Amino acid sequence: MENSLEKLVSLSHKFGKNPEFILAGGGNSSYKNNYAMWVKASGTSMADIDEDGFVCLDRKLMQVLSRRNYSKDASLREEEVKKDLQSAILEPKGKRPSVEASMHEVIQYKFIMHTHPTLVNGLLCANESKKMITELFGDDAVYVPYTDPGYVLFKKVVAALQDYKEEFKKEAQIIFLENHGVFVGADTCEEIDEIYVTIDRKLTEKTPTCLSDINTQENQALLTLAHQIKIKGNNDAIYSICDNSELVKFFVEDEKAFSKVAIPFTPDNIVYCKSKYLYNRVDDDVNAQIEAFLNDNGYYPKVIAFEGKGLVCIEESEKSAKIVLDVFKDMMKVSYLSESFGGPRAMTQEQIDFIDNWEVENYRRQMSKQTK
Repeated sequence: MENSLEKLVSLSHKFGKNPEFILAGGGNSSYKNNYAMWVKASGTSMADIDEDGFVCLDRKLMQVLSRRNYSKDASLREEEVKKDLQSAILEPKGKRPSVEASMHEVIQYKFIMHTHPTLVNGLLCANESKKMITELFGDDAVYVPYTDPGYVLFKKVVAALQDYKEEFKKEAQIIFLENHGVFVGADTCEEIDEIYVTIDRKLTEKTPTCLSDINTQENQALLTLAHQIKIKGNNDAIYSICDNSELVKFFVEDEKAFSKVAIPFTPDNIVYCKSKYLYNRVDDDVNAQIEAFLNDNGYYPKVIAFEGKGLVCIEESEKSAKIVLDVFKDMMKVSYLSESFGGPRAMTQEQIDFIDNWEVENYRRQMSKQTK
């Protein structure tokens, strides 16, 4: 087991350190034997996770989740599921397993790697995603339409895996989740690598090279605008970070361009950037816009786009502001790549509201700020 857990740590680092696959506290990984499963703790960064960053779960108790009848009330149901997850913990007792631990349990392979790759989400957040997944992967993959994360998604995945096994007489190794990401399972870490290479190759052949997201030089006009921003009545230290890379300038050129990234594509977009963003037109008073934004939404904007100039991302620390910028630029890449598959498909307001109010994601957001 120790050797397998070491392999899991190494695999997690490989994907966690690559921003094309995982940003901030996103994604999760696991290893299981016949009796127990080790899954990433919620909010833990895979880039620097060690063996203590995993939660060990009793597999027999995990299997209770697929058999129990939970409340039909969404909030109560998620509390009941969380309680059962906590009951399945063998060690350590003080950490919370990934909310997707139940899906790791039902995928019948020893190692599981769940990521949110930019290239993959360029397809999964596109209007023709299901059609293209079928064309590109055929019977090598399962496609699951968008479903609210948690128990409802778990049950949807269970049903999809059962249908797949009945039809193709084998266990699924690739599960694509619409507007979310991909699960890959295998009995060795080497095979997981090989599957991801295949996915990357097939999608690269269908998509153009994305615009550069490297911020090559400071834009004094943008810096001046950033310094003018005032967040009134906020006791937290405020840190702002600017970006005017080629990618960013493409999407802030005008309101029409920005409309293609004005609504979140994935739950992670909401967790780290919130669900509303401010677009500041030339000659508009940005601080007046900020106050109006606060009145309308109940929170200050984390992302401010200045027409023709660039982005300013605001948070309570340099690290948090950098996460907001990285995640929002990933949204831009996803939108750009989605044009190869019928254009971007954003989340619906109902889907956004679920994530905004889900305790699990609020917990993950807070944990990501505490990790090194």
